[in-house]
Amino acid sequence: MKKILILLFIAVFTVSVYAEVTRKVTATHYYEGNPKKEMTFYNADEAEVAKEFYHIDGRVMGVKGSIPDGEVFEYYGGGKTKSIANYRSNLLNEEKEFYADGVMKTHTVNTWSGRNLIDSSYTMYYPNGKRQQTMKMDSKGNGTSRLYYDTGELFEKAELKDAYREGPVTQYYKNGKIMLTGFMKEDMLDGPAKEYDSNGQLIRKITYIEGEEVK
Repeated sequence: MKKILILLFIAVFTVSVYAEVTRKVTATHYYEGNPKKEMTFYNADEAEVAKEFYHIDGRVMGVKGSIPDGEVFEYYGGGKTKSIANYRSNLLNEEKEFYADGVMKTHTVNTWSGRNLIDSSYTMYYPNGKRQQTMKMDSKGNGTSRLYYDTGELFEKAELKDAYREGPVTQYYKNGKIMLTGFMKEDMLDGPAKEYDSNGQLIRKITYIEGEEVK
């Protein structure tokens, strides 16, 4: 009898250990004024337990329901892991997203004080595993952005405002020499700029409006 009870306990314990909480994108909205995506969460019994609403830039807008504490998984259609996120009290602490071949795609870490977001760090990777972009910003989306070539060299330094690259920007050649200095607005070059050759010599002064060069 004891052996049977022990075996039953092991079976129940094993099911509990491997029962997963999952999530998936169930709606995406791009309409002006309220761009967002919705993520739906399911408990181990595959019952819907919560919805999380994201701004398109990645910031969480709110949660409806209760997300189970701990790791939450998302999968590609073929069963490979798409993301692993860690939640506590409905708050996203860390998230890792992966390409279909298992290479890291993005890594997000949030710092909280109670229920108030203090800051976030976000790293995006190329399929070859090299960093593509790093962003560090406060709860309002203000901070810094760095973009990199797929070979690892720094390409761009910019400021962030409301999670957009906005303000002074500097772009570099792979050899580290400055290629361009100027300004950005909502992720686009906007305003006066200076271009340099790969030896650091000024080539020309130009003006951009919403990413387009003014002739």
